[in-house]
Amino acid sequence: MILIGVNIMEVTSQNIYRELKLLRSDIRELKSLLVPEVKPEEDETKAIQLGQKEFKAGEYTDWKDIKARMSSDV
Repeated sequence: MILIGVNIMEVTSQNIYRELKLLRSDIRELKSLLVPEVKPEEDETKAIQLGQKEFKAGEYTDWKDIKARMSSDV
């Protein structure tokens, strides 16, 4: 069916796209309200950098090993 020279499917697709953009905007706004971004403290930034350095050097413990140790301590 043609609606003033425009296909109904095209109009529907445009409406869906417009609604999707609005929903994404609403979701971003809700996220910022529920989980506000905060600037990390200097000691947190240093801890992250140290952790990244240790990880690159292979100086870390696998999560499965930590879980195994914890379950054997119980």
